[in-house]
Amino acid sequence: MIIKRSTAAAGLLGGLLLMSPPALAEGLTGPVSPTELKTALLLPEDLGAEFVHNKIRNREFLDAETAHTKACAKAIKGLAPFSRSKAATWLMRDGVPEGVREFIVSGTRAQLSTLERAAKVMVRDCGQVRAGTKNMKKTITKLPVGRLGDSAYGIRYRAENPATDQGPVMAVDIVIIKVGDAMIALEHSGFYGRFDPDLTRPAAEKAATRLREALESSSRG
Repeated sequence: MIIKRSTAAAGLLGGLLLMSPPALAEGLTGPVSPTELKTALLLPEDLGAEFVHNKIRNREFLDAETAHTKACAKAIKGLAPFSRSKAATWLMRDGVPEGVREFIVSGTRAQLSTLERAAKVMVRDCGQVRAGTKNMKKTITKLPVGRLGDSAYGIRYRAENPATDQGPVMAVDIVIIKVGDAMIALEHSGFYGRFDPDLTRPAAEKAATRLREALESSSRG
């Protein structure tokens, strides 16, 4: 999410799969400039009339405490290039602790392959985490995200109080999507029961579509 967090409340990444039409990558020849990538970023209206830009711009994906295991925390560090991206946006549901943030990076085939391997490692090392106490159950699981871009990987974090049915205290869905010569890291998160799980997939689909269109425009350019 895009709101300010405590050190124990962070984002997550990870994933599950998909192969999509190879045509998405055809005609693209190399890294795309940050200026061009910014045209692909999600806009508030892409998520709904109640969304606005968030002034709080957290770039951290997942701290060691939230990752729970050394392997997961180490895997998350492999995604650091996303957090440094100049093509980034932070959106939130107005007045509600729920939001979406997006980072887009571009690079050579080798650079993107390294990032994609990092996403796979994170799914492997973070996708089966179980932790918590009697009063707080915390899990990280693989997130099926359907067919997006050339490939995609997702992870789902939940912190829930078993004694209540008001929704998760903290919920985070993170999806990594590769489209041609660029990749997206998209995080949808919410706190204190304010989280719409049905928003993640359409937000990811829209992000992949906007990036595809930007890359196609760049290649024609």
